[in-house]
Amino acid sequence: MARAFRSQIEELESRSDVRVIVTRGDGRTFCAGSDLRGLASLSAAEAAENELQLGEIFSALDRLPQPSIAMLHGPVLGGGLGLALYHDFRIASETALFGMPEVDWGWVPPWAVGRLVETVGFSRARWLLMTCVRMSGREAAAMNIVHEAVPEERLQSRVEELAKQLVAKPVEGLIQTKALLNRMSPLRQLEWDVAAAEGFRDCFAKPEAQKRVREFLDRKGKR
Repeated sequence: MARAFRSQIEELESRSDVRVIVTRGDGRTFCAGSDLRGLASLSAAEAAENELQLGEIFSALDRLPQPSIAMLHGPVLGGGLGLALYHDFRIASETALFGMPEVDWGWVPPWAVGRLVETVGFSRARWLLMTCVRMSGREAAAMNIVHEAVPEERLQSRVEELAKQLVAKPVEGLIQTKALLNRMSPLRQLEWDVAAAEGFRDCFAKPEAQKRVREFLDRKGKR
């Protein structure tokens, strides 16, 4: 799925006929995060490299000339919230579920930490990451994690309204403004995703993290 996402980004970079990009989940959720079954079979170094590649793929959204919108519903957790944070705009349903549960698993979020700090500030990022609190879309809007939260039945129409608003603006003004803002954002630099992946690697190798993963997979296997 990540490789397919990267292919789409590479194609869209040269598509002058595409003016706005919308990412949405197909089904009951936007994205509930990484697949722990897949991570469980990897060494700590392999898992960290895998996660860093995800951050590199999603950060390529910055390179796109087009503005990007994340349309968020259902669970938006862990890597799902990380993916959302790489978009220029985030519109959520009021009933969406947000959270960064990585510390509860025993590790550092392996990417997007810089994006979270840029979005909500250090104090709120500290609260979100270290308490692993979960919140509704309405609460996420109050914390500036998302730009707007709307009733679920209005989510698609509101995203379409925003997309049409952006399409109506002069192209070059949008492109240059997006590029300028990205240049002015030091927390978007790859070095922070690299640092987060290194912290994840060190944590993932610890017995406590491995124990949490085994317990999760055992519970899933009994269902």
